Amino acid sequence: MAMKKVPHPAISAVLQYSDLGLNSDMDRGPLGVEHTTSVSLARALAVGGLSRLDPSLKTVDIWDPAAGLGFAGYLLVDALKSAGVEVRYRGQDIDESSAVAAQHRFEAVRDAEVAREDTLAHDAFEDFSADLVIVDAPWGMDWKCSAEAVKARQSGGEFGFGVPNASDSTWLFISLALEKLRPTEQGGGRVAALVTPSALSSGGATGAVRERIVDAGLLESVSRLPDGLAPNTKIPLYLLTFSNRAEDIDKGQAMIADLQTMFTTEHRCRSIPVEAFHELERGLRTKKSGPRNRFISTRQFTRRDIKLSRTTSNGNQLFWWATTYNDLVIDSQFLETRFGPASGVSLVGEPRVTVDLDPSRIFGDDTRELIQDIAAKGWSVRRLSSFLTREPEVASDEVNRHADYHLFVPTTGGGRAATELSETNTCGRVLCVQLDNDAVYLPFLAAWLNSEQGLASRFRAIDNGSSGHHIKALRSDASSLMKWADELIVPVPDHSTQLSLASVDERLASFQAELSTLRASIWYAPDTADGVVSKIAVAFDDSLTAWLDQLPYPIASALWTAESAQTAVEKQRAYLHAWEAIVTFHATLLLSASRSDPGSSSETEAAIRETLQVHNLGIEKASFGTWVVIVEKTSKRLRSALENGDADDVARVRRAFADLGSVGIERLISKDIVKKFNEVNGKRNRWSGHTGYTSEQELLIQIESLVSDLRELRGHLGNVWSQLLLVRPGNAKLRREGLVQTAEVAMGTRTPFAAREFAVGELMVDDELYLVREGSQSPLRLGHFVQLRAAPSSAQFTTYFYNRTEGTNIRMVSYQYGPESELQDDVESLRADFGELARG
Repeated sequence: MAMKKVPHPAISAVLQYSDLGLNSDMDRGPLGVEHTTSVSLARALAVGGLSRLDPSLKTVDIWDPAAGLGFAGYLLVDALKSAGVEVRYRGQDIDESSAVAAQHRFEAVRDAEVAREDTLAHDAFEDFSADLVIVDAPWGMDWKCSAEAVKARQSGGEFGFGVPNASDSTWLFISLALEKLRPTEQGGGRVAALVTPSALSSGGATGAVRERIVDAGLLESVSRLPDGLAPNTKIPLYLLTFSNRAEDIDKGQAMIADLQTMFTTEHRCRSIPVEAFHELERGLRTKKSGPRNRFISTRQFTRRDIKLSRTTSNGNQLFWWATTYNDLVIDSQFLETRFGPASGVSLVGEPRVTVDLDPSRIFGDDTRELIQDIAAKGWSVRRLSSFLTREPEVASDEVNRHADYHLFVPTTGGGRAATELSETNTCGRVLCVQLDNDAVYLPFLAAWLNSEQGLASRFRAIDNGSSGHHIKALRSDASSLMKWADELIVPVPDHSTQLSLASVDERLASFQAELSTLRASIWYAPDTADGVVSKIAVAFDDSLTAWLDQLPYPIASALWTAESAQTAVEKQRAYLHAWEAIVTFHATLLLSASRSDPGSSSETEAAIRETLQVHNLGIEKASFGTWVVIVEKTSKRLRSALENGDADDVARVRRAFADLGSVGIERLISKDIVKKFNEVNGKRNRWSGHTGYTSEQELLIQIESLVSDLRELRGHLGNVWSQLLLVRPGNAKLRREGLVQTAEVAMGTRTPFAAREFAVGELMVDDELYLVREGSQSPLRLGHFVQLRAAPSSAQFTTYFYNRTEGTNIRMVSYQYGPESELQDDVESLRADFGELARG
């Protein structure tokens, strides 16, 4: 059968349903609404089944081996019927109340039957062959009560792929589903199943069943779904599709899709938006890669677990487990790459090989980027486990008393790595690590672990070293802590570089302490204040000018206008305007990122609107205070999403910020940024509202105050703008490795902008502004409150910032040029950007 050019007509019906059946009386029976399959999960099963179903079929037979209350099956049946397809439905469920409810639901369907039956023990419809099977079996349910019947059926030829571990029946249901399909010579059929992470990754007998099914060429796709789609639980779920039809399966290949961040939240309930299902369906139907799906060799599902050993310099024998993914072989080259030459690390026994269908590792993590950043400095990259003299342990007063030449590493982001426990500045758990004295210089390693790269490495090690599929936690036993140490990536430059950098870091820390001392001293000796400033000012005079080249053009150009102003009056006014540019840009950035989750963003924006009204502010007349409220409210929600530890929320926030690292995002949404914006707003209101004469000395004091605020802002932001670039997209090419798009990089004060290529997951639209980094899956489109427009003859671009609505027009202002500092546009051009911020 040729590749289908258009979606099956039933797909549109599936995606039109909103809350069908969830509020019906039949779902409010003994089991309660929480036992009903959610709309999003029912849609996922339907889309998985229908994506490559032959639209010429006039009759479709559906089997539902774990029907529950029948909602998922009914949605699929009703969608097919609306497309003019005759449907025969057969379902069964072990629970009598569920079976009765499902029977009631299907009363109006002409050819539908639901049986109360233990599916694992008995097939209530033995002579029924299916075109489609949907599997929403109980997650993690053991099958001990059905064991005798299962073994009897296996001896009779069923469960031909074997039986899994007794603790989870998932692959028993999938095996039955595959065996229930219409034979290939009669047209074959498809299976769509929802499974948990353990069903994808567990070894033993379960892994063997999974491997046989993959080797048989029946697996079509694995899609990661957002957590929290099932009522009253946040168990992570995956959609698997299978087929016994040759036209559906490319031998040795499967599609993986990542919909983890494709969700919206309303009233604390998550759902998958329709456009995500369209994207999933398109990938399955066309077999073409897209922004969130790709086709891989099934060999890439190969995971290897190996026990490693190392004898330390003091004779201790250390053991730990390491895991590789993507069919990476564990051999001598792997050991040298990971631990360095002559590391003493050796293999213990043979690797355990498992077919692990979890696509998360294939989509990747931050490992490659972190290693590349370290290697770019010419430094070796190692794992902390190769330097240990003993297993890490949780620090305590007892441990500290005997700690000589130890490193203390907090397991939270708030603390600092240090060579003294008292210097970690955290009340959370701290790990005590003892290293070989001659391997790495501890003060260097502690200083690096507190850098932005070091923090990223620490977060990665905690995440990868933690166990648990839903609630992940780093345990305190020796095995878990050795796993953490093996996941902690550290740089190893030559010894002199380590000594030099550790010394410089220590000196800079002493300078910081000295600055604090000097700041305090002027209140005891006020007459020395000018002398104190003159001594240290030279070190900072050029810092802001150098910073301009790292800033997005809309901010950099406004600051350059202030830097180059001639008189005190012009300079003070220009710095106030530059701060307006900064807060408007920042608010637009956070608002754009927040809207990656439309449901939650709608609630946030409604709260912003109410707050603005209380303070007699509004987006219709966007003052400095308006933008500060937007920054405050959006950053609070984004911080909450990061701090609650939900893996999907964290992934979605990272995706919203173009895959920027968590440390960089935390800088952009920090309370310090909000505090600084509020401080500057207070100054602006005082100084701009002063209608009397302001002396030049007062103006100079105000200018210096605004410049000091900029220095503090630079400290809060760090190097985030060197990681997240503002661009104007251009031409794109689809290459073997994915989508590559040319874009002009609008950073610094210079125009015209230089162009470069970016590997991206989603196409960036012409004439828009985006924030992007290399490899961004979803570049962040910047809202239209900040725009680049055709410039005066003296330059190529002018930045315009939204100012206010005036009737049917909007007013845009620029802080770069006098005569052409304003323009007007149709209010409709910003209607979508106002969103829920505008008054009704």
